[in-house]
Amino acid sequence: MSFSGPVQNRVLTGALGRNEALRNGLPAVPAISLALLVAGPWLQPGYIFGTDWPGPARFELPVEVSSSAPVQVVLATISWVVGAEATGKLLVFAILAGGALAAYLAVPIAGFVGRAGGATLFIANPFVFGRLHYGQLYLLAGYAVLPWMASRLRTLCAEPRWKNAVLFAASISLVGMFTAHLFLVALVLSGVVFLAHVSFHAHRGAHLKSSAPALALAAGLTFVICSYWLLPMLVGFGSDAAVIAGTGAGLLRAYAAVPDRSLGLIPNLLGLYGFWAEDARRFTSMKAFAPMWPVALVVVIAVSAIGAAVAIRGSQRSVRGWVVGLIVAAAIGLILEMGLSHPLTEGLVQWLDSNVPLYRGMRDAGKWAALLALVYSQLFGLGANEIVRQIRKLDLNAVHREWLGGAAIGLFLAVPLYYGNGLLFGMHGEIKPSKYPAGWYQADRLLARDAHPGWSLFLPWHEYMSYSFIRNQNNVVASPAPTFFSVPI
Repeated sequence: MSFSGPVQNRVLTGALGRNEALRNGLPAVPAISLALLVAGPWLQPGYIFGTDWPGPARFELPVEVSSSAPVQVVLATISWVVGAEATGKLLVFAILAGGALAAYLAVPIAGFVGRAGGATLFIANPFVFGRLHYGQLYLLAGYAVLPWMASRLRTLCAEPRWKNAVLFAASISLVGMFTAHLFLVALVLSGVVFLAHVSFHAHRGAHLKSSAPALALAAGLTFVICSYWLLPMLVGFGSDAAVIAGTGAGLLRAYAAVPDRSLGLIPNLLGLYGFWAEDARRFTSMKAFAPMWPVALVVVIAVSAIGAAVAIRGSQRSVRGWVVGLIVAAAIGLILEMGLSHPLTEGLVQWLDSNVPLYRGMRDAGKWAALLALVYSQLFGLGANEIVRQIRKLDLNAVHREWLGGAAIGLFLAVPLYYGNGLLFGMHGEIKPSKYPAGWYQADRLLARDAHPGWSLFLPWHEYMSYSFIRNQNNVVASPAPTFFSVPI
């Protein structure tokens, strides 16, 4: 098994191998294909709605300090060019295709099968399914950046140079721009991986000394880039600080991870389930689309374990440190996701909630599943490629070896696709593009003609309520009025 810090590409032959543009563009093919399998039906006319994504008909510039303010500026700019409906769909497609591409490239070994399987596992899973239903698109955008951040982290640990420090700072800061929640997840991963990498280095003291300038540059640059939201949050100003201040014990209990009714808590979390909204029954559980999910999960864990074992037994210390760091980080993420839902972890999480404000701002324990999904995508890719490589070395006749290799390749591509098939075809119609009623447009034109409109009252008013024109299975969303009407609501 051959690893390196930079992403390697398998040597290709024929016209594709001679055409550098085609060769470099090859990873985009499975990423775009997977995104189209999921989001293709959403290209129909209409707005995309989710519980926390009320089908914005207008993307406005930010009016308060938040980590996502730059993202809001970008979306507002795009919407001025292509319109709000297209902007929302472009965001969803970018999350799916970009996340799949980043996960594909982040697997630290050449080989299409492992990378494609890892990318599918990263994008098509219960974590993404539930968050799409709830319209947590900024969270998913940060999630899509995690593999890129992880690959920059791996490179920085292996080669602590100023260029790698700058790229790592840019990647983790981008995660923070989309979501402060996953910024904390990225910090935990970074700290654990660096310590693991140092522990496996032959000359720890010398390595620490030589790495210090690059690490200091990465930390300092990250703080500078994120200071526009970190500093206000630390002094209790802005929307991020308001979320932290408004999160009490009751909300933390309400957003705790939930167990599977048959298998309990830990298998549910290992399967990337456990999102608190699964118990709300506003949408079909993805288990209905993959009834054999425990079997598929066992295959995923087994292949991932093989990938981890081979990497740890390998000769490259940096790879061993990387994989051990991933495993330890996944264990920490699982413990924190168990949180208030398990007596063994309840005390630790209560202490963190009381003493670490940024941790309390996470609120939803299920967000730690993002870390486990990232680790699965890495280790599954390593394991799948290693198994295929070993099959090719078996002392069998060529026909039997090819049949066995083909079966293994099919399995490693089919299992992740089966496990996450609930997302396919527009989540099997669970989410559909929806059009606003004609009366809403008439009312907006009438209000816009008023030279001094002031504030308008929208009734009935609830923070979340059901709207008949939304064609999703779960049509309970945050009020769309503020992002539809041209006047203040």
